[in-house]
Formats: sequence, structure tokens, C-alpha cells
Amino acid sequence: MIVIFIAAGVLAIVGAAVLGREFGRARLPPAQDGPGASKPEGCENAVKEWDDARQKACNAKREQDAAQILATDLRGQVVAATAVHVALVIAAVATYAAAAAAIATVFGIPAGIVLTGVAIGLTVAAAAALLVLIGLTASLTAADDDLLLKIRNRQDWDNRVADLRAAINRTCPVERAEAALARPDPC
Repeated sequence: MIVIFIAAGVLAIVGAAVLGREFGRARLPPAQDGPGASKPEGCENAVKEWDDARQKACNAKREQDAAQILATDLRGQVVAATAVHVALVIAAVATYAAAAAAIATVFGIPAGIVLTGVAIGLTVAAAAALLVLIGLTASLTAADDDLLLKIRNRQDWDNRVADLRAAINRTCPVERAEAALARPDPC
């Protein structure tokens, strides 16, 4: 009988982790693709690709900011769920202790039985809170993975912008390069 309860508990924990991670992945917005490694030929191509890369770098920054906000929000939810779980565990332990103290006296047996029922209810609530906590932690892991992907993507686009800026300086006449590079940032 104990093995069945342990197996059910393990399945519930694994299920909460898997469902939490999949739920976390499902609510993530898709990331744009990273830049290619092509070399622009000629001044005008370098300027055009530089403009495109700057816009995509802006998009990557917005995606990174949104992913950071989501991860931060999930961190707050994990902290709150942890606090609820700890509070329920403490309440259950205290209620079990009160039930044991009540049962120690002959006149306290009815109160001890009631307190034991309350403690069992608190234990079940603590177990449910633990499953929620595991699911939120798995969602946070998915959000952190997404954030890292978007940070790398943004860095790649920033590097691409810098490479294309160097290509403009290399391939364009000074006046054309200055005019192109003086354009305002699209962000």
C-alpha cells in the first residue's frame, strides 16, 4: 500500500514538472531568426543590410525585454507559491503537534481527532501547493531558456549591425558612409 502511495506521489511530481514545462513553453512568443553570415557586396548593399539589421536588432531587444518581464513575473509567482507551501507545511506540523498533545489526555481525545482531521487536510493542501510550485518552477525554467535564446539572438543582431557598420566604412565613400550612419536609430 505504501509503495502505491509513493508511486502516485512520484507520478504526480513528474507530471506536474512535465506539464509545467510544456505549459511554460506554450505561452512563450516565438523568437525571430538570428542573422546570417553573408558579406554584403558594395556600398549600397551594405547600407541596405545595415538598415535591415538595425531594425531586426530592435525587434530582438523588444523580444528580450518581453522574455525578461515574463521570467521576472514567474520568479515572483514561484516565490509566492513557495511561501504558501511553507506556510501550509508549518500549519500542518503545528496542528499534528496540537492533536498529539490533545490525545495525550483522556478528555482531549475528541479534540485530538478533530485536530488530526484538520492536519490531514492541511497536509493535502501542502501537497497540492507543492505540485503547483513544481509546475511554476518548470514554467520558469522554460522561460529562462527562452530568455537565454533571446539574449543570444539580440547579441548576434548587435554584432551583425557592428559588422555591417564596418562594411559601410570600408566600402562606401566618406560622404555616403557619414550620411548612412547618421540615420536615427529605429528603436
